[in-house]
Amino acid sequence: MIRTRVALLAVILASASALDAQTKVSRGLHLNSDGAVRIYNLGGSVRVIGWNRDSVAVRGSIGRGSELHMGGGPQGVKMFVEDMDERNPAPANLEIYVPAKAKVWVKTATAGIEVSSVSGSLDLYVVSGPIKVTGDPADVNAEAIDGSIRIAGSPSWVRAKSASGDVSFEGKSGDITMSTVSGKIDVRGSRFEKAKFESVTGNISFNGSFERGGITKFDTHSGMIDLGVSGAADFDVVSISGTIANKLTLKRPIAGRYGRGSELVTESGDGGTRVEVRSFKGQVLLRPAGK
Repeated sequence: MIRTRVALLAVILASASALDAQTKVSRGLHLNSDGAVRIYNLGGSVRVIGWNRDSVAVRGSIGRGSELHMGGGPQGVKMFVEDMDERNPAPANLEIYVPAKAKVWVKTATAGIEVSSVSGSLDLYVVSGPIKVTGDPADVNAEAIDGSIRIAGSPSWVRAKSASGDVSFEGKSGDITMSTVSGKIDVRGSRFEKAKFESVTGNISFNGSFERGGITKFDTHSGMIDLGVSGAADFDVVSISGTIANKLTLKRPIAGRYGRGSELVTESGDGGTRVEVRSFKGQVLLRPAGK
């Protein structure tokens, strides 16, 4: 009982110390509705929210002794957190309101990035934190090393890349490329006209439909490719040393041309969009969406 009380007291004191070590910040600047915003923060979190005002407002907290530098003009605003110890930065948690049509650039180390209600362009970079985007930005470029990337909405153009993190998309996009080395790729959506999904060892899961006249490519070395498809498509599937299971059409896979693996050429509906699937030794599954 005594040990439990001591441990609880230690947690309370640590939490109080962490709160005491934080400094509240509140800043604002005028920015044109289509202006640019650049944000740099090593650790903590960055949350960007689009609003219908020609201004940028920053709320949140930074480590005591750290400084939030912010400046610029109507065309562009830049801000960054300068920490007393860059090797062990204190977390800075920032909530930033920007004009909905603004062009937003964010770079962090371990700080997670979350963006919502922004219809302008997004450039997001993180080392080990997560990236989350919701809404309908004009385009999204998101890169992470160990972090995950999650995008939900209808951006016209998407590029999302992670080394070991999972990458997911839910919504609609006419031009999308997503890749990861060891993480998983999970895609749920429609209107894919030009699309490419790549992994090395991670699994790829797809549930959705394709735009007529487009081309979509799936590529992995050893991950499984699970395609749940609705609508029409022409499929060209090759697994060099893996297997292909077709539950979408009546066509059966044949042995690979080099005496191993499997190949499948088939059509669902009346075709009209090309889907290329390539795997070195991973399993490929074709099935109706939702089944």
